[in-house]
Amino acid sequence: MKQLEFGVIITIVAFAFFYFRLAWVRGKRKRLRREKALQGKKQGKGYKAPIDENKPGYEITSWVLVAISAILIIAGMAARTMTGLPVVVQEYWWVGTTVGAILFAFCFK
Repeated sequence: MKQLEFGVIITIVAFAFFYFRLAWVRGKRKRLRREKALQGKKQGKGYKAPIDENKPGYEITSWVLVAISAILIIAGMAARTMTGLPVVVQEYWWVGTTVGAILFAFCFK
């Protein structure tokens, strides 16, 4: 079995953090919706519940940060696969990819 490189492991951890953060944001939003619906039930028959527009479980806070993180991820992956780049750039390809993934995790609320 081939051993994973250090950069691959760090990148996997960064993307796992992204997915866990996204799941946490969605769960928090669902919980707040349930609490709001429960409060409405407690107020009685005359209560008009606000119309839920069937929104996704998260919102993007900054499209600029999304673009920057996407560029970092793509640049990191390109540095890994392209030949002809300096050895230092090829060796540390994971830095751009990891920073992009962590930055992308904080683009949602």
